Amino acid sequence: MVPMTKAAQTENAQPQIHIKTFDELTTRELHAIYVTRGLVFTVGQKITDQEVDDTDLVCFHLFTQNKEGKVTAYLRMYDLGKYADESHEITPGAWTIGRVAVLDEARGTGLGRRIVAEAIEWIRDNTDAERIEISAQQYLENSLYGKAGFVTEGEPYIEAGIEHVHMNLVLER
Repeated sequence: MVPMTKAAQTENAQPQIHIKTFDELTTRELHAIYVTRGLVFTVGQKITDQEVDDTDLVCFHLFTQNKEGKVTAYLRMYDLGKYADESHEITPGAWTIGRVAVLDEARGTGLGRRIVAEAIEWIRDNTDAERIEISAQQYLENSLYGKAGFVTEGEPYIEAGIEHVHMNLVLER
């Protein structure tokens, strides 16, 4: 089982944050994750690029669920020293966070900030990563990611039809 951070273990922290490898996910959890990602990216943002990919197989999946089992917030994270994708090259010493999705019903509750903070803490506490590199949608550059400590590098670019920026966070230990 994947170790959880202190915040994820706290009973008062609602909803509970789950962190699992692909093989640890139940079929119902995987289905709920894909439904949420589809609602946020395909339906909500009109992204037509393939949403499910082979990178899911090597990721740690961080998510929250409501009482009905619906995934209300989600992100995936993985070691860039071992794996690359359409946005990242193999980069020793770095991890990435991506596919950050919060359902409309959970927006404005701080859940997005909470799962990003949880991912940063988990990577810092459970890996040897020196930094986290992300490809962030530009509209979240200053609000979500900038407030979490990420710094923009370079100029905006288009990915999946949406403006993105490359951002980094150096991990303090």
